[in-house]
Amino acid sequence: MTRANGHGNRDGAKQQHLPKVQWRGDSTDTVTRDSLAIELLNACMTALKSYGLSDKKLAELAREAAIGRSLRMDSARAVLEAAHRLAEMIAKWGEDPMFLDTSGRPAILNVNGRKSSFRSLASEFFPAYSIPDVVEFGCEANAMERVGPDKVARLNDCVVFTGNSFLILAHSVRTVRRFLSTANFNRQPRIAIASGRPDRTSFGEISEKDFSEFIQVMRPQLSDMVEMSNRWLGQRAKLLKNAGKRKKIAGVQAFLFCD
Repeated sequence: MTRANGHGNRDGAKQQHLPKVQWRGDSTDTVTRDSLAIELLNACMTALKSYGLSDKKLAELAREAAIGRSLRMDSARAVLEAAHRLAEMIAKWGEDPMFLDTSGRPAILNVNGRKSSFRSLASEFFPAYSIPDVVEFGCEANAMERVGPDKVARLNDCVVFTGNSFLILAHSVRTVRRFLSTANFNRQPRIAIASGRPDRTSFGEISEKDFSEFIQVMRPQLSDMVEMSNRWLGQRAKLLKNAGKRKKIAGVQAFLFCD
């Protein structure tokens, strides 16, 4: 963790104890643990209320989760399946020579046609959907745009969920689950730094104007890092020597924040 312009203890502040590496199990530790758990739950509840869930409904859903009713559910995966297919389609559009122009960039494609058309590309990833629906979905996700009445162009190398509450909520579920998995792995006793899963944070107090500039500076950096990760993972996934091995989903997820 890196913080810009950090402050030391203020004069007159009450002296406190630094957090211990492990819970000792005494009353002080358990009280602190419970306070942190309440804070985590409160953060989740506050976010969920923004989706129109009432206190009563949240309490009902929390009881269902507490008794394990949702253990075998994977609604997030189901909701994000279409977005995942769109991401794969966009990736192929940007890499396969069949869909590149003479300069090596993603070509503007005719919607219909047999070869090197958007129909031929979309049919591979969305065989059960109509081509107009795929075009509309891709445009709503800001991954592509219409060019005239019968052509489409690739806009981004990633799928953007902005404005879609269902995709954002499913994305939030998956993000929290993945972060907690990394956090739980890293809290194992005696784990070596080199064996931990990288988790880094930088933050500082800046103005709203500076934050806008920060976004502009960091956006291409994050995109490049994720794209590099995607290429490496994609290449490994295609290796024949790994075909029969047990697979796990692995990757990098990065985002900017402003509290």
